[in-house]
Amino acid sequence: MPRWKPLPEGMDPSVRQLVTHLRRLKDRSGLSLAALEAKTGCSRSSWERYLSGRALPSQRAIVALCELSGTDRARLLALREVAETVWNASSATPNRNRDQHDQDDQVDQGDQGEAGPAAGGGGCAARRGVARGVFTLVVTVAFVGAAVTGVLLGRGPQQEARAATRLPPVRCDVRSEEGALYAGHSRTWKETVGLGYYGERVAEAECLLGHHGYDTGRVDGLYDIATRNAARRAQRDAGVVPDGIIGQHTWPVLRQEG
Repeated sequence: MPRWKPLPEGMDPSVRQLVTHLRRLKDRSGLSLAALEAKTGCSRSSWERYLSGRALPSQRAIVALCELSGTDRARLLALREVAETVWNASSATPNRNRDQHDQDDQVDQGDQGEAGPAAGGGGCAARRGVARGVFTLVVTVAFVGAAVTGVLLGRGPQQEARAATRLPPVRCDVRSEEGALYAGHSRTWKETVGLGYYGERVAEAECLLGHHGYDTGRVDGLYDIATRNAARRAQRDAGVVPDGIIGQHTWPVLRQEG
């Protein structure tokens, strides 16, 4: 198991969590970077950037690694969507420099194995020869199918892609116990959750926010932008610093009855 270098301190939490999960999956797979290149079609240099946080991991790389490690792709793809929003919205991400990609990245980006937004700042070189032609055909058919479906349903290809990576909804059962509210997912009063996090604590926060009348959108355990905005509104109303991060100062607000 490699000794990973610490990620930059200023890295956005959503990007940090995504990279951390990818590192864990690589460790679980037991594969070297060279083996990952051979099994996923993503170049070794691309994997080095993905795992160091210098490039946003592509959707294709995430799917390939999930398949190799036997992990459900839905959560990581949903987490990537949140990270991509932050990545594209801010140029302050540490060590991010689109002009410094090496020659291998330039080759990857020009390959038909990965196109459009899924490239994520670095590419995966597709298999050469017949494999490349087959993959290109599959991508083309899938894209056309998504576009046609989008027309019929009034949704675009990007919305169709997002719908495919949605997490299952979470049940909210808010109850009062000894003067405090609990939704059955977590009993924490101080652990921090913020943009890009997912899990039981996020589900608890979403349920409690909704109970107090702050709409988080779809309750699925993923701390997305809608959840952050709901948290900010709750914080403003309670006189807490509206940073959109739920921690020791905000949990008591959510736990409060009435």
